Amino acid sequence: MAAKPQTIIVGGGIGGCTAALALHNVGADVTIYESASVLAEIGAGINVQAVAIGVLSDLGIPVEAFHDPVQGDGILTSAVEYYTTDGIFIANEAVGLAAGSTHPQMSVHRAKFHNTLVAECRRLLGDDKFILNSKFISLDQDDSGVTLHFQASDSREPLPPVQCDFAIGADGLKSRVRAALLGDVEPRYTGRTIYRGLCEIDNLNKDGNTVSLCGDATKNFICYPISESRRREGKFHCNWGFCALRPHPGGQESWTHLASRADIRDELATMDESNFGGLTPLQIVEKTEKIIGWALFDRDPLDSFDFGAVTLLGDAAHPLLPYGSQGATQAIMDAEALGICYADAIEAGTGVQGCVKAYSEMRCEVSGKVVIANRDMGSTAVLKVVDEECKGMSREEKRSWCQEKGSELHDSVIQKYRAMMPKSVRPQRKT
Repeated sequence: MAAKPQTIIVGGGIGGCTAALALHNVGADVTIYESASVLAEIGAGINVQAVAIGVLSDLGIPVEAFHDPVQGDGILTSAVEYYTTDGIFIANEAVGLAAGSTHPQMSVHRAKFHNTLVAECRRLLGDDKFILNSKFISLDQDDSGVTLHFQASDSREPLPPVQCDFAIGADGLKSRVRAALLGDVEPRYTGRTIYRGLCEIDNLNKDGNTVSLCGDATKNFICYPISESRRREGKFHCNWGFCALRPHPGGQESWTHLASRADIRDELATMDESNFGGLTPLQIVEKTEKIIGWALFDRDPLDSFDFGAVTLLGDAAHPLLPYGSQGATQAIMDAEALGICYADAIEAGTGVQGCVKAYSEMRCEVSGKVVIANRDMGSTAVLKVVDEECKGMSREEKRSWCQEKGSELHDSVIQKYRAMMPKSVRPQRKT
């Protein structure tokens, strides 16, 4: 094996880009292969926890790159607040800098966040190390290394095989790398679909940096700002999501679909007492041009991420439900750990397999705990528990109950959720 192992990352999303940066930062020779032929600005908003922003800062991307209106345009999130379905305030919690963290929690458009990472990868690795239009098909692994097989995503023509010493599957929930290693097993449907959209609102919601939720055990609505430039103009570029119980969508082609307001209008109408930026959830949705429905799937945690000279990262390793702002956060934490384990293994002389073994020990059990914790709605369980506690109450009785016990219940639910989660302690190098 060469002194500097040739490393291939399959998937150029948030996790793949961060892994490339973390590995490059410790001297690895890294190339990213991405299936998209063009990196279009798709997706909606994401929340990224402060600990993950700290990782990216230490990898050389300053917070301002994600916050600057011209570049990342992200919001420095200040608080998360919870309401019942009928708009009664339950509790709120300061987050990020407002809670005393060294780094901010951020609410940002996924595409702008991703573009910032892609730009840094291309700057450090070179454009020739970020290869598009390459759909992973299969892999072979033997004592000489790993051979990866791709085809052109647009023409479906086979591409020349790529040989490397180290391969990382960072290709998402429907990971073909994972399927090549473990078999093509469909993930578990949760019984829920989340509808998402973006719209412009003329008024700020609270301070312009707040995440707001309302709902109960069967349905919940979340909205938050994702544009610092709009906030400075007194506007609310609103990312919203509505999660509700739905039957299995069928084949994989139906997991993500264009939806209509009619699909969710009646359920949203039950939330008309809630008001965010001067609009009810239904009014926010009615201002939205394009609504996408995502059927929510997850997988049982793996026993190991150790596959010799191949490993998995992010949703390919541990698909996460969209609760608690953990998806991008955990992928970034995986990437940091992988870089640390690589540096330690190369220095210790244990090579790629030593790196993979250490990475699996560092992240497999930890990320598995996050998967399990998020299955019970994560921190959103506050809404479910309040709904259960207030069954049969009139609105005024519920308001009085929430005034008296809402904050205490919130703290109890959040503490239970966090107790199920691994501590957000960043790993350190051994040497």
